[in-house]
Amino acid sequence: MEPPSQIDPRERTIILALKKEREKQGISAAELARKIGIGRNTIPNLERNEARPTLWVVLKLCDGLKISLKNLLD
Repeated sequence: MEPPSQIDPRERTIILALKKEREKQGISAAELARKIGIGRNTIPNLERNEARPTLWVVLKLCDGLKISLKNLLD
């Protein structure tokens, strides 16, 4: 059961889509975090619904995965 949060369902959808893409590419959360220059716990915290994503982080994740936000959401 996921912890209660105030994360918007749309934010959650984006994070889950990014996680699916990351896993599809075979990249670990730590590897992606290092690649895009964010804290190593940021991605796991987002994926576990323990943090809210900022637009900056979402765009950095998309850049690191070489996918546009528009394509991710399609």
